[in-house]
Amino acid sequence: MCLEVLNSLAYRVYLTAYRITKFSYRYLVRIIQTAKFLPCSSRTKILLSFGIHYSLFDIRLHHHRPPVKRILIIRPGALGDLIVTLPAFGAIRQYFQDAHIEIMGYTTLLEITKGRFYADAVSRFDHADNALLFVNNAQLPPSLIKKFEGIDLVFSFVSDKEQVFAHNLRKTGVKHIIHREPIPASSENIHITDYLLKSLDSLGVTELNAIPKVFLNNEDLCLGEKFIKDAAVDSAKPLIAIHPGSGSRQKCWPVERFAGLMSRLSRDVNAQFLVTSGPADDRIIEELRQKTNNSFITANQLPLPHLAAILAKCHLFIGNDSGVTHLSAAVGTPTIALFGPTDPRIWGPRGEKVTILYKKHPCSPCPLDIRKNCLSLACLDEIEVESIVKETHLR
Repeated sequence: MCLEVLNSLAYRVYLTAYRITKFSYRYLVRIIQTAKFLPCSSRTKILLSFGIHYSLFDIRLHHHRPPVKRILIIRPGALGDLIVTLPAFGAIRQYFQDAHIEIMGYTTLLEITKGRFYADAVSRFDHADNALLFVNNAQLPPSLIKKFEGIDLVFSFVSDKEQVFAHNLRKTGVKHIIHREPIPASSENIHITDYLLKSLDSLGVTELNAIPKVFLNNEDLCLGEKFIKDAAVDSAKPLIAIHPGSGSRQKCWPVERFAGLMSRLSRDVNAQFLVTSGPADDRIIEELRQKTNNSFITANQLPLPHLAAILAKCHLFIGNDSGVTHLSAAVGTPTIALFGPTDPRIWGPRGEKVTILYKKHPCSPCPLDIRKNCLSLACLDEIEVESIVKETHLR
């Protein structure tokens, strides 16, 4: 029975290993090595039978496996979605070091990856032709088929529970697809970055860095320096970045609290402030101006690499659960993230210099449909100015 089980298991692993992974290759070796614990007759049979498989696999893996030359990673989503996926991008880059990697998503965000370690090229996910990939039994036009011509491997982080998108990708001629739903099931208690890294399990990639990191080039750094210089920032004072907005009103700490915090830090540590904003933050920024007598510099809707370089020059960042907060953590700036209705164990930014303030409330974290209708935001109201001041370490 033992011999029969080992034969069956080892052969299945052999087939998997031959098709894809170095990881399975190591397991094949281990299975063969277990023969030494069996009686002599069984050991001989296993070593003889699997010696053939072992040799064939070894030759094919190292000498005849077709190289992966072109990889497409499809990752639409907001800024935070992009940042939490950077470790997966990095693992793909490390594993396929000689491949040309293109990332498809929203190009204004993807600039942070293009020519900056992760991607050789970026492309638009929101192109009209791509909508056909979500249509069952779609007739794909030649222009769409040509777009995916020559792609050896696709990593898809697109919601595709019915596998319609993957099926249509195969119709374009894509050879291999690795799909991962972009959001874990509610029953999975796992950080989003770790969840996305599991897309690499089938490749046997085990040495993974789960901390998102943004790589800036010299041009980015020079632009950041120029912005700081032009804004007449006093180098003798700590520069604190504040991001009072978010993709959702329900994730925003009260503006009057931000104003109070800025007043306190200005008095305690003589801080100066840089307030970052996006397209949906105009009202919040104007309200903050009124409450602070316009006592801050504004970085308003800047190109992402430019904003990242500016944040890297700050002594501290304080912000809501937002993409900009994840960006700050990813450039290595000491970051204080304020969480309320969302679960920081799943969505919190990562990094050695990240502090997450979260006052768990009986109703938090809460589902999106409940969050949208929440008027009290008690979970965020319980975060006091004093608790943030204690975490600044700027005294």
